[in-house]
Amino acid sequence: QYTFLNAKVGKKDPSELLAEIKDRISKMIDRKMDAIKCIQQKAEEVAENFVFNSSMPYQYYSSKWSSIEGEPPVKLPMSILGNRRMYLHMKMNNDTHFYNLAVNTSHSSVHVPTNVYDKEDAAAFAIQWSEALDEVFIRNYNSDPALSWQYFGSSSGIMRHYPAQRWMGDVKKDLFDCRVRTWFIEAATCTKDAIILMDNSGSMKGMGHHIGSLTASSILDTFSNNDYINVFNYSSTTNYTIPCFENMLVQATKENIGIFKEAISRMEPEGKTNLGQALEVAFELLKSYREKRGCSENSTHCNQAIMVITDGVNSNVSDIVLKHNYLNNGSHIPVRIFTYLVGKEVTNPQELKWVSCANRGYYTPVQTLEQVTVSVLQYISVIARPLVLQAETGDGEHPVSWTHAYVDITYDDKNDNQINEPYRLLTSVAIPCYDTKINRMNDTVTAYLLGVAGTDVPLDEFTKMTLPYKIGVNGYTFIVSNNGYVLMHPDLRPVFEGILKDNYNSIDLTQVEQHDDELPVRVIGKTLENLRQALVDGKEGSLHNIKLSYHYDDMKRISEEYFDYYYTPLEGTPFTIGIAIPNKYGNFSLEVGDEIQRNRHTGENLTELFSGSKWKIHPKWVYCKYHYLEGHESATPEQEWLKFVDKIYSRNFRWEKQYEESKNNYLDEVACGRNTLQDDDYYCDKDLVQRLIFDARNTLKPYSDKWQFSDKELSSFQRFNASLRFVATMSGLTRWDYIFNNTNGTNADLKSKKKEFGELHPRAINEKWYKSAVLQHQYDTESFVYSVPFNSSTDPDTLVTGSYAIFPSDGGLEAPGSVVGFQFSQLRLKEKVQNITTKLSNLCSYSHCAKCNDTLTCYIVDSSGYIIVSRDNYTGKFFGEIEGDVLHSMLEEKIFKQVTVFDYQALCKIEKNQGSCSPSLINPFKYAEVFVSWLFTKIMYFLMEVNIYSILQQVAVYAQDELSDSTDEEGDILSEDDEIPIINKKEDYYACETKIDLFVLQQDLFIKENFPGEINRPGIRNYYVKRIPFSNLIFVAINNTISKDTSHYYTTSPVRITEKPEFLIDYMNFTLLPCQKLELNNLPRRRLTGCYNEHPLEREIKDCGRSSGIKINLLLFFFALSIKLCI
Repeated sequence: QYTFLNAKVGKKDPSELLAEIKDRISKMIDRKMDAIKCIQQKAEEVAENFVFNSSMPYQYYSSKWSSIEGEPPVKLPMSILGNRRMYLHMKMNNDTHFYNLAVNTSHSSVHVPTNVYDKEDAAAFAIQWSEALDEVFIRNYNSDPALSWQYFGSSSGIMRHYPAQRWMGDVKKDLFDCRVRTWFIEAATCTKDAIILMDNSGSMKGMGHHIGSLTASSILDTFSNNDYINVFNYSSTTNYTIPCFENMLVQATKENIGIFKEAISRMEPEGKTNLGQALEVAFELLKSYREKRGCSENSTHCNQAIMVITDGVNSNVSDIVLKHNYLNNGSHIPVRIFTYLVGKEVTNPQELKWVSCANRGYYTPVQTLEQVTVSVLQYISVIARPLVLQAETGDGEHPVSWTHAYVDITYDDKNDNQINEPYRLLTSVAIPCYDTKINRMNDTVTAYLLGVAGTDVPLDEFTKMTLPYKIGVNGYTFIVSNNGYVLMHPDLRPVFEGILKDNYNSIDLTQVEQHDDELPVRVIGKTLENLRQALVDGKEGSLHNIKLSYHYDDMKRISEEYFDYYYTPLEGTPFTIGIAIPNKYGNFSLEVGDEIQRNRHTGENLTELFSGSKWKIHPKWVYCKYHYLEGHESATPEQEWLKFVDKIYSRNFRWEKQYEESKNNYLDEVACGRNTLQDDDYYCDKDLVQRLIFDARNTLKPYSDKWQFSDKELSSFQRFNASLRFVATMSGLTRWDYIFNNTNGTNADLKSKKKEFGELHPRAINEKWYKSAVLQHQYDTESFVYSVPFNSSTDPDTLVTGSYAIFPSDGGLEAPGSVVGFQFSQLRLKEKVQNITTKLSNLCSYSHCAKCNDTLTCYIVDSSGYIIVSRDNYTGKFFGEIEGDVLHSMLEEKIFKQVTVFDYQALCKIEKNQGSCSPSLINPFKYAEVFVSWLFTKIMYFLMEVNIYSILQQVAVYAQDELSDSTDEEGDILSEDDEIPIINKKEDYYACETKIDLFVLQQDLFIKENFPGEINRPGIRNYYVKRIPFSNLIFVAINNTISKDTSHYYTTSPVRITEKPEFLIDYMNFTLLPCQKLELNNLPRRRLTGCYNEHPLEREIKDCGRSSGIKINLLLFFFALSIKLCI
């Protein structure tokens, strides 16, 4: 049929394919970068010319406090009740493009952090001038409707985002501040080496330790994967908070930050303080890293800082600072020093202020909990100074930054019918904006950041550009960052049972690429190391004939395959993209002609090719799509496709691409005046559509006409209760049909009980039965692959799925074209097997033969070792769990091969009896003591926190008090990732690593080497193994008159190889997971460009610290106190 329809098999050029994918992605990312550059240009222009009048009343759309049409009025807090008229009324509509969230695309709205008052001058100024950004937001969206959220985050803390939306979650517990988001900080600052010095002396007990811990935690939250950090605690001696991190800086991954926070929260202050010694240790460590990275006085990529958190110093530390940080007679100060003086009873503040001011840093007193966020943010604006100054005096460079992958906190899978997963990963692209007005008008040198403009780019946008139908079955695309972390990879598994993993955005390439080099856990082979190095360095190249342990079906099956890798950098980003192609069949592809033109000549109606309801197309692939989904909504991908079928047939139809050809390089002039797309504008993948139409025609007749089967076929179907047949193609088309059309009752209730086959298996080449059928083809071209669901012994309706790969051939070449298959009753198969195996063959002598269920225990086992049929109903169980001694023998006889893989992304469940190593018994009097201490401390904290340092910030104090319930037991305010609503049951699991043993039947032993079948060795139960022809199955008969050797047990279930984390000093090094994988920290990284860590004019900036002026609002004090007492 393929030949009849003029399909050709051709040699694939993977390098050319990768270039095509890169071109598609580059056009997409260019548009995203152009969008934020247009926002940046408009922001700087408007802010510079805007005339601000603080006494002029104004109104704006508030994401938190504006009322919504059709919803009850928003209940404003008492403290801002008088501002109700400030907040404009909003009208919302659910928008398909924004995942069915209620938004308004005609304007933006503004989020104001809880600790910022929207009438304060800086915030009011930003809110008013930034309204002009709506023009750019709307123009960007109209020219690229695939744009996700656009936003501008001001240095004042307000964030204007488009489209307008009601802020997610409880606004009374809103902890969001754009200034501590990764996209803001990475755009405003460079890659950093930072060391936090945490005072752990006795004077820090009580409130000082509480504020200090929160300050350290907040600083840690500002770091990202591009930063290298460590945390020391010091008293009379200096200690590494995490012992295994001694003498090193570690990447600021969420996982590492998490254990730093936990260790800080468990610190117990005691002893005297010696800041001088701590500074010396920190300076020496930072110096070693400057030498390691080849930093010189003129290097722009060496950005280092020390953060000191203390309640004072009792000695002079200036000599130590001058010795280690004033290089070349003071002309070079490589390390910035930021000091945070916590509490009200402080010692020698002038010394700490000098340390900061003389070392390009900032001095900040932190007296109360509500001051923590504002205090921490100071260091970001200071580190950003060289970046701002280069713009004032140089060419005005605005470096674009891309973040690591993270989860979108606005995403709610309940509203989305497109992704159908409990998370949405994205990256953000952002650009700094400079306050050119203040910087130019001031007599003294200043360097103020206006803010950061950015937009989200869902990783789905990258995936849609990767042409998976051309890469082919079992091939894949991956993207790796400058840190070696995967942004996109088929084995990246960020969520487990709704739980977001701590290390989901810091999974190294070496943790997902399982090269078959038989090395122990965490040991990286040379080939994989070379591949990673090339990707990190952003090089272009290829590697060939690499042996891979290719696991699939949820890491339950494995195949040893050879792959070719091709990779190339994505210019303008820190990412490198690669494709992995199976070495044999992956280098050939099926090519079809111009199916549309053919239909026009024949007059065939395209719609007829897609009649009926028993067909699906791949839900993740883009065939044709409207740019604007609103007004073109479809319940299913199939309905969406049918809207285009008639259009395509029309002679006026034009093949439109999603993004037109780029007229400029990503470094050239920004295109801010692109054409506006119309409501009915669309785009199509012409090659994919042509293949889909070809496959639809090729598969139509067998699945539209009633199947006229012979009496022999009918007898076979009825004997095994075959219920369904199906076909899936390389274009993503899947068809299925019920063999008896539900007329004779054989499978009459199948549809009523279960979902349709296509609803369960719509993804064609990504389905396990498609993958395994193609893999099986290399062993036996006439072979079916059979499988059952895992552990399905208790289900009487279990179906066996059989699939067969069709490889069309042409001129001696062949390529995978489609997979056909059927499903039948496992119970009927079992009955048939038992009927056959309990009877002796005519060729058998009664004296030499035995029967199943008598002296033989018999199984049918698939090529991965899972049981298809057994007497005791072990359906779907692994054979080695039942007959471990026999599998052990099979491994020795090389019938099966054992392949070990490691899961570096696992979560292990905490068993109820798996307690801590530390003592846990507390007597009842101790509980009473703890309660009284807690109550007293809460009252004291409250009395101390009601002090405020500005009348205009009285709202922040009240709101912070309201937020007390949002802190954990240690007072650590939830971080940005903790806001994600999908996290549940997390306390029941911990991050771990597991070992998984998988098994592969050596089929060539039976097919090519004529294996005799009977195994009779001394000391074991004798057994018989025979391959079932034209299948991936073996028949196993075991002599059950000999006792089983129970010392051998094999399983494919994961086996934990790391311990539950313990934070006692004696246990950290061998229980904390980051300590077990320290070698990953030493792998090469690529430092990002566009970094400015120093500027000559910075020495003229006088602002290096703020005072701690504090005022008390008695009215607010008594009002808040009354609320507390009532609670």
